[in-house]
Amino acid sequence: MNRTYFGDTRDLFKFDLVRHIMKAIPVFDSFTFIPMLTDTPVQAGRKKSAARDLKKATKLGRAGSQNRDLVTHMERLQEIDNDLEYFQTIHDYFKKENILVDILHKEQFSHEGRSRYFDTILSRLPNKTLIFLDPDIGLEESRPTEKHLLFEEVERIAKGMDDHSILVIYQHFPRLKHDGYVRHRCSQLAEIAGADPLTITDNEIVFFLIARNEKLKSRLEAVLELYADTYPVLSSSGSS
Repeated sequence: MNRTYFGDTRDLFKFDLVRHIMKAIPVFDSFTFIPMLTDTPVQAGRKKSAARDLKKATKLGRAGSQNRDLVTHMERLQEIDNDLEYFQTIHDYFKKENILVDILHKEQFSHEGRSRYFDTILSRLPNKTLIFLDPDIGLEESRPTEKHLLFEEVERIAKGMDDHSILVIYQHFPRLKHDGYVRHRCSQLAEIAGADPLTITDNEIVFFLIARNEKLKSRLEAVLELYADTYPVLSSSGSS
């Protein structure tokens, strides 16, 4: 996660998706947000670009654009550089939605401090929760930096969560054919997590969702299909 992009259309997508799942499957006690916030300076001009993109979101049918209250919160986030203010705004939004949010590890994430970061998370991971891993870019093994999430970290979280929780992973698409990339990543994630992932994408970013409980997975798949039907830019699928 990168503070330059606070409140952009990707934030809009991910927080609206979380809201949709939490409302549609009211068995979770909480939403657990793991931000993996990097120590990246805010890029000049990017805030204005994000604001323009957010204004275009409704016209383009971007995911989350029908949620006007969330759009308003995203506009506020674009005025924020302070990390704690960002997290407080996210907390306030979900509180209004009657969703308990637990933001684990608000401190900055670094490549060198990976092990300690995830040790802390696992010591506090609740049951019956939607766990959202939010790396700046996504999964990477060959040349990882603080912008990436490692498969061994996904494995630790997947093994640490109970069967009544789901894990959601944020991923930018690399410069590869999207269909092939998603199939490959789903195969890798299934091997380490013990369950075939579901996916939802706007063709710019993709979310991998893992539920080990088959009844919960089936319910989640139906919820993702319904959400994708709401926005023409989205598509969802299982790993088959």
